[in-house]
Amino acid sequence: MTVQLNRPVLLTFAVGPYVHRVDVATKDIGCTIGTELRYVGVNGLGNRAVSLVSYRPGTRYHDVAEECAQKHLATALERVQLSTQMDGVDVATLALSLAEVVQEDHCRLWDPNEEEDAW
Repeated sequence: MTVQLNRPVLLTFAVGPYVHRVDVATKDIGCTIGTELRYVGVNGLGNRAVSLVSYRPGTRYHDVAEECAQKHLATALERVQLSTQMDGVDVATLALSLAEVVQEDHCRLWDPNEEEDAW
């Protein structure tokens, strides 16, 4: 499945006739970058975006973290079968697949609400 990286950092992918969007937010958290992927749907969910996964990709550079997010989302999408309606079950399935993919890539899961590392 093709995943495109657009600026501002927004990943898009097609399921059936619909193009879905995933926002990528990066944050400098000390010695690394924290990355969060949030599902915003077809038309955008605004403040109701659903967090799919938050992790530390092991880089100090935002652009590298964004490229990793693109690769991780593409890999996760290849592993799951999503319905064209992309309901809550599909979002949860995608989130679980993403968590598995990022950990296989030796990334650490991250809680964006925790305090920054005191390294």
